[in-house]
Amino acid sequence: MNNIMKKYKHKFDMFKQLLNKNNPVIVEIGSHYGEDSLRFLEIFKDVQLHCFEPDPRNIKIFKKYVKDKRAQLYEIALSNENGEANFYQSFQKYKESKIPEKYDWISLEEYKEEKINNSGSSSLKKGYKHTFENYILVKTERFDNWYKKTNIDKIDLAWIDVQGAEKEVIEGMGDEIKNIKYIWIEYGEKEYEGALDRNETILDMAARGYKVIQEMSSFAPTGDLLFEKIEQ
Repeated sequence: MNNIMKKYKHKFDMFKQLLNKNNPVIVEIGSHYGEDSLRFLEIFKDVQLHCFEPDPRNIKIFKKYVKDKRAQLYEIALSNENGEANFYQSFQKYKESKIPEKYDWISLEEYKEEKINNSGSSSLKKGYKHTFENYILVKTERFDNWYKKTNIDKIDLAWIDVQGAEKEVIEGMGDEIKNIKYIWIEYGEKEYEGALDRNETILDMAARGYKVIQEMSSFAPTGDLLFEKIEQ
């Protein structure tokens, strides 16, 4: 496999320094093809990685390339309800003769045949324009419901990349959010219905007992925010 870090080394070195341990417990919500999963596996020797991904196309790629036993895949979407929900799969036809550099560990043939170009924009929320005509149904679960079934004590990092459905993921954490030290979350994907902007995300997380780490967060209209639980 080609170097999976690519231009993301600085970002993942930041997480390594932040968590400051070889055996963190990380929950990755919106795992896509497993590209960030592979990066976490590379930088943390004894990581316990819990990956959530509902898109059947992405799941197929993930299972083919992420075979490390330290990573466990859950083929569901975390949200604020247990059950099923509409899932809007994104896609744009890929006409190039070379795989995009950031996914060059996937074969060009399967990239085209599996119709996965731009699949990372898929969401439980409506609004993105490049989607298939028909939605699919996916299984959903609240984080707190899932967490109570595990033997996990504390979670070092929750990584949330769910294309506008961040609010629902956080709501689904309920009181169990208190067991998460750091939360890395995307914001500003306003083409999706109900997506939070930067300020709305900060206010929502503050109400749940989290402070933003500004020096490790984005300031643009879209980006990522890093939050730390405020110790009582």
